Amino acid sequence: MDIRGQVQHRKKTRGIVLLMKLDNFKTFLAEEEKPYKLLILSHDDPLDPNETGPLVRKKAQELGIQVHLAELMGCYMEDDGDDKLVYSYPVDEKGRSQLPDTKNDVEYAKPIRINPSDTLVMMRGLNAKSGCRSWWTMARTLEASGFKVVNSVLCNDICNDKWYNQITFQQNNILTPKTVLVRHKEGGAFAAEKLGVKYPIILKTSIGSQGVGVMFVESEKALHGIVQLLYREDEYIDILLQEQIKTDYDVRVIVVGGEIMGAIKRPIIEGDFRSNVSQGSEPEVHELTDLEMSESIRAAEAVDGDIVGVDFIPAKNREKDKPYFIEVNSTPGLMGIESAFADSTIPSKIYKSTLKKEKGKFSITKEILRKYMNRENWK
Repeated sequence: MDIRGQVQHRKKTRGIVLLMKLDNFKTFLAEEEKPYKLLILSHDDPLDPNETGPLVRKKAQELGIQVHLAELMGCYMEDDGDDKLVYSYPVDEKGRSQLPDTKNDVEYAKPIRINPSDTLVMMRGLNAKSGCRSWWTMARTLEASGFKVVNSVLCNDICNDKWYNQITFQQNNILTPKTVLVRHKEGGAFAAEKLGVKYPIILKTSIGSQGVGVMFVESEKALHGIVQLLYREDEYIDILLQEQIKTDYDVRVIVVGGEIMGAIKRPIIEGDFRSNVSQGSEPEVHELTDLEMSESIRAAEAVDGDIVGVDFIPAKNREKDKPYFIEVNSTPGLMGIESAFADSTIPSKIYKSTLKKEKGKFSITKEILRKYMNRENWK
């Protein structure tokens, strides 16, 4: 073959290689991001309405994700080859379940077919305060069968127990307010002495959410009375005492798969000391410092979190000092942060530092769901 022939041959070969690489790249992109089935297992509790489930379903459907919202009460599974069939009582568009009672019988909805290869399972009902232990067994069964369960049973175990969460923080050198455990019904004063701070202090029950079970204690006399009352209601209750870190607001950070999705500032409620959105706090979009971002990711990783809400009190010098971490929530409500980021009056520079802009508005929920189109995030 002469030189011209060799050149033409090389050009042709390079063209074939380029086409092969392009095809491989297209295949890679197709594999990297593709829709999936989403099974949301939750419980519609009258005292804790299922608001986030319908929100997730709506945003998932907009992305072309097939969504099934199932009610944990009465739910069961059957094997069908490599698949599982999930049987649930009907759940309406607002997330309200239809359960049988003494007057009305309710039939199960059509079974939901799921497979580990294409179905992401979102568990939003593993609440330590209310719920059946069989729901935890169901989650463990799904994990053992190869399903990606968000969040994991381990994550829910840690996050549903404030003392377990505290110990996990300590083991990972994550800064928290000073915290001690009341060991028995007469142990309040001893625990307060161990805490070593002046009143007022914060008292928390180890199991609780949405700010319920969190109290402001101004004296040893008040502490004794509260501890006695709580032990009278539940002799096996775990009670935590915590130093009060004075602040005008705390911060909720949504961390997904080791990535910051967004953060909101939650002002302390007037006449209260809590900042929960469920208690009336009105959130605002918040920009994090590099230190706050890295420490929030560490806190999420410490509890084995996939989709979690990390709560902290900012340091006075936010650029140089670590924040005080309060807890990680394994079933964070998304209504507050979704509405805060959907506000079109937020400066664009904040958008650019947190999320990609989409038709002039952001949806935190969509960004979370889109992240799982990459199967690498299922591992």
